[in-house]
Amino acid sequence: MNDTAWEVTPHTTSAPPDAPIDPRNPFENALENREYRMDYRRILPQILLPGFQIPLFPDKMERCAIRKNMNAVGIGAFFSTLIPQILFVVVELLVLAAMGVTAADSESESVTSYLNQSSIMIALNALLFTGVNIIMALCGCKSLRIAPRTLFEGKWPRAGTLARYVLTGIGLQFAVGLVYLVIEQVFAEHGVVLEEADFSYFQTTKSTIAVFLYTCILAPIGEELLYRGFLMKALSRVGVRFGIVMSALLFGLAHGNVSQFLLGFLCGMFFGKIDARHNSLLPSIIMHIGINSVSLIINFLDVKATGEIGSMLTNCVVLLYYGIAIFGIVLGIWKERCEPMPFPTQKQITRNRVWWSSPWLWAALILHIGLFFLNAWANTAA
Repeated sequence: MNDTAWEVTPHTTSAPPDAPIDPRNPFENALENREYRMDYRRILPQILLPGFQIPLFPDKMERCAIRKNMNAVGIGAFFSTLIPQILFVVVELLVLAAMGVTAADSESESVTSYLNQSSIMIALNALLFTGVNIIMALCGCKSLRIAPRTLFEGKWPRAGTLARYVLTGIGLQFAVGLVYLVIEQVFAEHGVVLEEADFSYFQTTKSTIAVFLYTCILAPIGEELLYRGFLMKALSRVGVRFGIVMSALLFGLAHGNVSQFLLGFLCGMFFGKIDARHNSLLPSIIMHIGINSVSLIINFLDVKATGEIGSMLTNCVVLLYYGIAIFGIVLGIWKERCEPMPFPTQKQITRNRVWWSSPWLWAALILHIGLFFLNAWANTAA
């Protein structure tokens, strides 16, 4: 179905001119889940006045209310990224100082590398990033009067549907891996080596357990609460599609390298679409846990499974992963083609453009992009 059809559909189901405006679907978009939408009276209180009609372009007061909402999102995204970065550096310096090592010492680089792979620093990293994500999500929800329980009140998908979502997510992971191989080859031809995820922390039993706990449990919960919980919910105040795309972009950039950006952005789009469909964070948390777990298990086997038996086990797991991933891609295309992301109405489009004049949202984007390229440059230079 083409875009024109999606633009016409919402207007064919519009209410009579004298009917009261639904504050949960003020723009009469039949493609959006009404239960996921927040009450628009917090932006435009007069929508329930008799005979009131929402204009095509927002007036000054409505633009200010939308901008305030988007700036709250920008503040949450900005500080949820900046604070853990600063705290981690401070903690690392304190640990080095306690060990009697300063940044000027010749052995500081090797000590720092060792610390970053130790279970203690992995645990601290997990607590910092997960804790800040959860705190910022809760503070953001409070600032915009979003009850955290409403993020989980939607209809729980059936077990078969949830399994399909996880399989589709694994398929996306596989497809992104293939795309990244092509991108990596193109850059390599120009003498640029792209950074890949580091799995050197499988050194001890404690560090391995810490990595699995963080990657497979804590990170998915913290990141989903922030990105699909607070950020996407608030950015969807006007239109759900805008909320899905913008939160996925921030989510992808926050991962700091090309391969994880591609995976984070595409999976973020899929996670957001499913959460909006079911009005719940639980599906994306389960999918996030599933994708991270599969990736970490394969990389763990690749690093630790040695010898002939280890190689055979790794090959069997990889072949099984390929089969599951291809099946997930086919299943996802077959099932999801009939339920694409909702397309905004013209009134939603004119209001989403307010983000261009939202300084804090711009600040969050610039910070994410800046850290992304700084990290890429540092690792390329190394």
